[in-house]
This record gives sequence, C-alpha cells and structure tokens, in this order.
Amino acid sequence: MLLTTLVVAACHCLTAVAQVPITLEVSTYDKSSVVPGFIYLAPNTIPFSGPYVFDLNGTTVFKGAAKLSGTVHDFQPCVYQKKQRFCAWQGTTAFGYGSGQAVILDDQFKVIKALPASDYHEFKIVQAIDAQGQYSDTAYLTVYTPVRRDLSAFGVPNEDDQGWVVDCHFRAVDPVSNKVIFDWSSLDHVPLSESYVLPTGGINGYSQRSAWDYFHLDSVARLSGGDYLISSRHTSTIYRISGKDGSITWRLGGKSSDFKLQDFSFDSQHDVRVVSSTADTLTLTLFDNEYNTFVQPPKGLSSGKMIEVNTATKTARLLHQYDSPSKDIGNPSGDGGSVQVLAKGNVFIGWGSDAQVTEHTADGRLVYAARFAVPGSSGNSYRAFKGPFTGIQK
Repeated sequence: MLLTTLVVAACHCLTAVAQVPITLEVSTYDKSSVVPGFIYLAPNTIPFSGPYVFDLNGTTVFKGAAKLSGTVHDFQPCVYQKKQRFCAWQGTTAFGYGSGQAVILDDQFKVIKALPASDYHEFKIVQAIDAQGQYSDTAYLTVYTPVRRDLSAFGVPNEDDQGWVVDCHFRAVDPVSNKVIFDWSSLDHVPLSESYVLPTGGINGYSQRSAWDYFHLDSVARLSGGDYLISSRHTSTIYRISGKDGSITWRLGGKSSDFKLQDFSFDSQHDVRVVSSTADTLTLTLFDNEYNTFVQPPKGLSSGKMIEVNTATKTARLLHQYDSPSKDIGNPSGDGGSVQVLAKGNVFIGWGSDAQVTEHTADGRLVYAARFAVPGSSGNSYRAFKGPFTGIQK
C-alpha cells in the first residue's frame, strides 16, 4: 500500500479572515481509488469560522468567512433553479442548537436567497419533477423552539410546575416563495420519556435559555413515496414520518424500536441518509457517534455505517462499517459527523469533533484521509462534503 503524507498551509485564499492559517495533513492510501472533487468544510470556531474549500492535496482554493456572518454550518455545493450554487447556514449557536438563516449563494459568492429563520442541523435542497414534468426545488430545514411544559416528572420544579423544553421541528419549504409546505413537531408525536438525555447543566429546563433539548433533531431525508426519515440524537432513534399527517410509521433504534438490530447497534447518531429503496427494504447511511457529551462516558468508537432495513421482516443488518484511521487510539466524536455516498460507491465521511475527513471504497477500505486543525481549537466542522468547485467568479 502506497502512503503519501503532506502538510499544506491554508494560504492560497481569495478572502483573508485570519492571521494564522488552518492546516491540513493529507494521507493518500490509494490515489487511483479516490474520487475526484473538492472538500467543503466549515470550522465553527470564531474567528476562524467560515466556509473553506480544499483540493485533494490540502491546498485551500477558497476561504469565504468575510462573506458570511457568525458561525457557519452545512457549507456545500448545491443545485438551485437548475444551476450550480453554494448553500450554507449562518447564525449564532448555544447549548447545542442555533438561530440563524440558511442562504443560497451564486458563483460570485453573493447571497441570492435567504430562507426563513432556522436552526443549523439540516439544510438540504432537493430537486423533483412531478407527473406533469414540472421541475421544483424543496428546502428542508430544522427549527428548535423552546416552549413551556410541565417537567415536574423529570425533576424540574418551576413556576406553576412549568419548565422549558425544546420542540424540534422540521419543515419542507418552497425556497422561491419561502412558503412552508410541511411542518412537523417532535412534541406533537414523541413523548419526553423516549429521551436518554435528562435535564442537566446548560439544558436543565429551568429557563428559556436552558430549555431541555430532549429530542435533538439532526437530519431529515425524503423518501420516494413522500414520507420522511428523521434522526433524533437524544433518543438514539431513526423515525419514519408519514408525509400525509406527520404520524410515526416506525422507529429504528432507541427505547421503542420496531426492528431487531441483528449484528450492530448505533447511539447518538447523526446524518441519516437514504441510499436506495425497494418495496420492502431501505439502504441507509448514518454517522454513529457512540458518544453524547450529555451522557458520559462514550459507549464505543465512532464510525460511519451503511445498513439495510427490512420492513417486511422488521430486521436491520449492517452492510458496511467505515472506521477512522485513528481507531486504535480511540476516536469518539461527541458532536457532528456526516456520511456521503460518492461516485463508484465510495463513501466520504466527516468526523465532526474528531477533526478529520476520510474516503473509503464501498466495502470499507480506507483510501484517503485529511486531518485539519484551527489554532487553539479542535476545528470541529459539523458536516463535511465532497463535490465540484469551479471557482468564484469575479
């Protein structure tokens, strides 16, 4: 196996935002098996927070923190109105969720569309063509809203026995008109008792600012039949949601799973995505954190996983697992993480707070890794993406 390693300073920048550069340490294990493309990262440590694009040698080809405000998440290439664009979320974050806006940017990195106020845990634009051949874009967003609830059963005495809890919403939005097409609420469908994270510390439920984040919605995916798959980190559950009335069709994982997990488990997961589906099966990817900073200690090592869910037999099995090159020294990622299926079936993984990205062949063989750091910080990028980059037009 040929291994090449190089360290490149992030210094070839179109927009300077920091005196000390971010660095990438790149290790290529099998160059011929690496899918071409560029790496999109958004380190979320101010003043280094912002969108970055790197080539596969680790050279920075774009840095755009001066173009956006506050903390940046979910920086990625996207398609909007049939044109290649950039998408990102900008705003402020505290106690595990955010308040800000998802934005779409043109080839000059200017904001051409700001969507309704949202949280940072999901921002995807999905294209569809209906039976009449009409093209449309739909944006998927998350919204975290603190509300009053009786939490006395969970040890939260407060005025009139009313504490504060976060109601997690996901919304399907028409990005042209900003009209909300579909809105789902966790409190309307999921009882507080499903949570593994009790009121504690900065989410103790005593005030609006410290509302109990019992659910922690972190990804939304649309199924071909119109239903949704959503991921809840604090219940360690994947839910199938009816696209008609919002009811829960089934649960995978957690305290009330409708499926038997045959040869694997997952805990505190992120970024559940649909790879393929048939009448009775779903192939999914997810980032299995196995660690939640509100629940100590880590239950195991983080990894990417590809699983098959059989809705007829009510079973789920592990197809492939994608491990970190640093697994021998322990690599629990307590925050973030993403899994993206590329061309040729390769899988690209962002490791969240374990500040690296890796690429694997479909069967799990590691072919590429890049570890990055922000001076004085871990350089956590909530998600990482790989995709095209044609430059910024001036």
